[in-house]
Amino acid sequence: MVTGATGGIGRALVRRMLGCGYRVIILSRQGTVDLPAVTIVPCDLTDGNSIRAAAPVIASHAPAIDVLVHCAGVITPQSVGELDSAVTADQIAVDLVAPIELTNALLPTMRDGGHIVFVNSMAAVFPLAGSSVYTAAKFGLRGFARALEQELRPRRIQVSSLYPASVNTPMLSREMNAGGSIYNFIDPPQEPDVTARRILECCKHRSRERFSSVFDKLFTHACLASMPLLNLSLPIMKMLGRRGYRAYLRRLSPPRR
Repeated sequence: MVTGATGGIGRALVRRMLGCGYRVIILSRQGTVDLPAVTIVPCDLTDGNSIRAAAPVIASHAPAIDVLVHCAGVITPQSVGELDSAVTADQIAVDLVAPIELTNALLPTMRDGGHIVFVNSMAAVFPLAGSSVYTAAKFGLRGFARALEQELRPRRIQVSSLYPASVNTPMLSREMNAGGSIYNFIDPPQEPDVTARRILECCKHRSRERFSSVFDKLFTHACLASMPLLNLSLPIMKMLGRRGYRAYLRRLSPPRR
């Protein structure tokens, strides 16, 4: 069961799962998508009633779910003091409430010994100025996953969280067009298939939390523990991000003749 399957990461993940022999169910607000060999269940992740209505439909297709992957996400950068209430509500709904509601609705259908994967964000461990709502949702999702893991130990259901660095998807383009964080380009954005492969590795190795690198894990946790370290690091990170963003834009620009 995969949410966000029409996005860059989700689409790559579905292709990999089908190649591994999974039967895949996806949620789609449109009800139709150009992904062959999948079962589509109509659902609007911003609507709790829609999520709860989708649960019995999913169960009718899959009496026992082996893997549940929460891949859907949305980010709209806005500064506090200028937040749009509707935009704020949509981000919280998709990024935090929907994974909670869907997990709650599908947990009776999950197979004991199964796996739940939350595709989170580095924003869950590193605060993004200008994207405070997204940051709050992702911090909350990390906490939910940690608590859920403890609850599900008697059923041997593994809970994993993935924290990819920036990924070269349409979502990243939309974020940057809206004034997104320059930190996305400290390193070159990963291709979606790299993240999709890491999601499946989480399932295979039953990882609790998986970062793109050991450095990302250690550095972000150190910044969380030490505000002075965070403040000292920000100017350097901005410089590296600006340089990386310029390189990214050059790669997108067509060559001059």
